[in-house]
Amino acid sequence: MVTELGRRSFITGVSAFAVAPMAFGALPSRRIVTLEWTSTEIALSLGKSPVGCAEPSGYRTWVNVANDKLDHVTDVGRRQQPSLEAIRNLQPDLILSSRFRHASLAPALGEIAPTHLLDDQAGDGDMLAAVYQSVGQAGTALSLESEAKALLAQFDSNIDLLKTKSAGQISGRKLLVAQPLPGVPRLRVFAPNSAISMLLSRVGFSTALDMDPQPFGFTTIDLEGLAALDSETSLFLLSEQLPSELSDAALWPVLPLVAQGHVHLASTPHWPFGSTASLKRLVEDIVQTFA
Repeated sequence: MVTELGRRSFITGVSAFAVAPMAFGALPSRRIVTLEWTSTEIALSLGKSPVGCAEPSGYRTWVNVANDKLDHVTDVGRRQQPSLEAIRNLQPDLILSSRFRHASLAPALGEIAPTHLLDDQAGDGDMLAAVYQSVGQAGTALSLESEAKALLAQFDSNIDLLKTKSAGQISGRKLLVAQPLPGVPRLRVFAPNSAISMLLSRVGFSTALDMDPQPFGFTTIDLEGLAALDSETSLFLLSEQLPSELSDAALWPVLPLVAQGHVHLASTPHWPFGSTASLKRLVEDIVQTFA
């Protein structure tokens, strides 16, 4: 069901992207600037290396997709507020970014170069559908429609293969994926409508926490909330070590899932808000932990 929804969103998304503020046409672009990590990842996955991108050092650490293709990239500032001057100096043919983050900057960006804003946040809350949609939109913007379709087809194939390989080992296992929040004994937990939760459901995991869809695919939970989860639930923390904010809390060692040894750590940094390559790597890490 998720795959079909994603494919439908991809097809409709190809024709739905916006170019702001002027219609320049979809010409092959050689000088691309990307202003959001998702757009950077998609461009690199489609074989296009940007001449400039926002926060490349953070991208290399957290997204870590095709980092070698960013060897000569220019840092154009923060994702939230990129430097228009730095972008203009690069004389790009195309700017690829996020509607959610940069809709207000679209007119100014459009004065520099054709600007395509990807819909990487789903209006209906289906964050996996947004992954498919944004890849399709980027493929159209870059005149790489067939490559985008092939990328999504390979993504589906990879997820299906993970399901096949892990069949019988993780089927029905209740899993909660979360990120530690700095300075407090709370977690950012991913809701059933998040891209990562929907992919884990596809490979066979069950949802551990009953919650409504969340606007951005996540919410927060405290230790008392974790205490309500039964001992059969597994927690996968997107952290390479257990934060002291959790381990030093008096309630932590007596939580049922902690007492049963059902807390697992990531083997490497992960970006759960990315596109196909970063999501695939995260699903692989989780599946290998339990399979």
